[in-house]
Amino acid sequence: MKLVNLLKEKSQQIQISNGEFIKKWEPQVRELKENFNQSVTNSFSNSFASAWFSRLMAVANEEQHSAVIPTSEVLELKLRLQSRLGQEIHIGDWHKLSQQDIDNFAEVTGDKQWIHVDPEQAKHSSPFKSTVAHGFLILSLIPKLRSLEAYASLHYPNARLIVNCGLNNARFLAPVKPGNAIRTRSILRELVANKRSLDITEEIHIEIAPSRKEACTVEMITRVYLQLPTV
Repeated sequence: MKLVNLLKEKSQQIQISNGEFIKKWEPQVRELKENFNQSVTNSFSNSFASAWFSRLMAVANEEQHSAVIPTSEVLELKLRLQSRLGQEIHIGDWHKLSQQDIDNFAEVTGDKQWIHVDPEQAKHSSPFKSTVAHGFLILSLIPKLRSLEAYASLHYPNARLIVNCGLNNARFLAPVKPGNAIRTRSILRELVANKRSLDITEEIHIEIAPSRKEACTVEMITRVYLQLPTV
């Protein structure tokens, strides 16, 4: 009996201690709960305000999720292009670059180094004995040199949207001077099917006339959407 009474006494002491503990910390717990609820409310408000952007990010991430199943249109385009992997698929027209083109690019980007915009100093001080085009100017001309819009209209007629996903392994190999003409040669390297789009990787070579030296080589990744994302 003594053992039973002892156990009852200890149980009552524990209950009293728990009650005192809860009573002591109840205000702090209530405040923490209110702060948490307020934080959730603010987060919801912020998320609602940026719902459009969030939806776009979700669509972009969804495109490359490992579990997605490409649409039949995407698979059809990939199958049609697959036979040309490793082949040259486009040769662009020659485009002559002028000093005015270089000056305009320097003005927009703020890169006004004398090797680009001062023909007199470049003539005497540059190892190239002339001004030269910015490397980034050459890269920025790829869509024009590649005739991307006209090519897409012909080869991806059911495309709804075409975006640039990035460039890999860009290398500047030879200077482009004012008066030089440049053009692109494109080799199809990789095709990756997403849910509603196809990622197309091309190896781009930019040639200089009349020497036919290569000014630049780069991999260009283009995403062709065959169905507009729903936002």
